[in-house]
Amino acid sequence: MLVYVPQITPRVRFTLDVILGRLLNISYDITTDLSVFESCQTEKLAYAPVPIDKECKIWIEAHPLLFEESFHQQQIIPTPWNGIQLFFPTSNGAFPIDIFAVSFYLLSRYEEYNPDSRRDQHNRFPITESVSYQLKFYRKPVVNMLAYALGEEIQKHYPFFLFQKPEFKTLTTYDVDIAYQYRGKGLFRFIGSLGKSFLHLDFKTIGKNIQGALGIKHEDSFDRFQLHKDLFESENSKPIHFILTTSFSKYNKNISPKSKTFKELIRFLKGFSEIGLHPSYLSSERPELFIKEKNLLEEIGNIQVRKSRQHYLRFQFPSTFEALIEAGIHEDYSLGWHDEAGFRLSTTIPIPFFNIQTNSIRPLTLVPLTAMDGALYHCYETLEECKNVVEELRQKVQVYGGTFVILYHNNSKKHLF
Repeated sequence: MLVYVPQITPRVRFTLDVILGRLLNISYDITTDLSVFESCQTEKLAYAPVPIDKECKIWIEAHPLLFEESFHQQQIIPTPWNGIQLFFPTSNGAFPIDIFAVSFYLLSRYEEYNPDSRRDQHNRFPITESVSYQLKFYRKPVVNMLAYALGEEIQKHYPFFLFQKPEFKTLTTYDVDIAYQYRGKGLFRFIGSLGKSFLHLDFKTIGKNIQGALGIKHEDSFDRFQLHKDLFESENSKPIHFILTTSFSKYNKNISPKSKTFKELIRFLKGFSEIGLHPSYLSSERPELFIKEKNLLEEIGNIQVRKSRQHYLRFQFPSTFEALIEAGIHEDYSLGWHDEAGFRLSTTIPIPFFNIQTNSIRPLTLVPLTAMDGALYHCYETLEECKNVVEELRQKVQVYGGTFVILYHNNSKKHLF
């Protein structure tokens, strides 16, 4: 496949790599030479503001976005396409919208660079601020849909053209925010919990606190790790456990990473699961914490940590992701919604991180998170409703290919499985 563009920019390279290389699984070349493009006898398309020539079968009218070098507020004009509302309308060409500009805007999370966007109490970008929510396509992998529409358009003009959707996979992940309800708390937390139980005359909890402190076997609803092991060994697959590895504070409530209990847990988990870092609540403001917490987890577990997901799904573009690169993280799994389920990256496949501020493709892979248990419990009243949403999203990923990534918490009071 040959693609003509008037200028090869980092944004053009990034977008074509995702659409053509990763979603359609085809090889392609890019050229700015019209004579080379005109002489090409195989599949080709032009991406430019104006038509190239009458012989060009596929022309996509280009919005300026992919040829710009900095952030500025984009005008979002709702435009119908294939039964949904998208944006960046065109006057002519193969599509009523610029499919590449729409894809870049969504994949790069362009809107999250807007300093004027509203944030929640944890300084997170809420789904209600997103164009995907406002135009009601947040539960559709729109970039996949645009890629396959392009593939079908190419096939109309070149009948022997073939493309292949990504393989469908399911990846189960866990955030270990609080490993145990009673074990490994340390002296001060043990005394505080014991005192609270005495005040409420909760003798059952008093007994469990004492058993946990003494290492005596007891019922602990947070301790689901053996269940995880049994489940994934029977399926011959590996989950990922992201471990919060920092001292106790208001928003960081895991057991002490220096405790014997913590070390035993890591030893147990790495026997059947991959281990990732769950950077602490303040890490998005204090980037030095990434390296500190990653080094501690690696030392305790005698492992290399290359995967990460932010605690509370709390991050900032682009600083959080640049700090992860600096810390030696290769894959981040934070790109899901904390307040709904759906496709925050509008795709089902891992993609490179594109930094809008430096206008460059960076050495970090963003793995889309499709659904989180806590967001589902927040939005829906019953477990049945939650399961229905999960199944709806899983089926969409299955149709379009890619990886369905779901997040559970071991300490959740409800369980989807």
